[in-house]
Amino acid sequence: MSDLENLANQTISRERITDDQLAKEVAALGARWSIANNLLQLTLPGPGMTKTCAVAAYAGKLADELDHHPKIVVEYPGLTLTINTHDKQAITVLDFAYAARLEKWLRANGWPT
Repeated sequence: MSDLENLANQTISRERITDDQLAKEVAALGARWSIANNLLQLTLPGPGMTKTCAVAAYAGKLADELDHHPKIVVEYPGLTLTINTHDKQAITVLDFAYAARLEKWLRANGWPT
């Protein structure tokens, strides 16, 4: 099983991710993910608004399923999504599980890595 698959299948926990773990987990997500200002961030240049808005819709669906609250900004020509666990004021296992599930969807729907 890949690192991305392992992240996506994590038990949902609000346990903080240590600084040592952050780099490893971000690397498993891929180059479009980074850490900025204590937030896990996806930067996704889009080929057009329709396809980019489909990502935002799926990200919202996933947020509802996980009872999580990302910030999603759609601007031509792309999307920026930021997330952390607000009640912990930190990046947690839940954030990486959310990100990995979104990344799996992106890859399955033709977004190059």
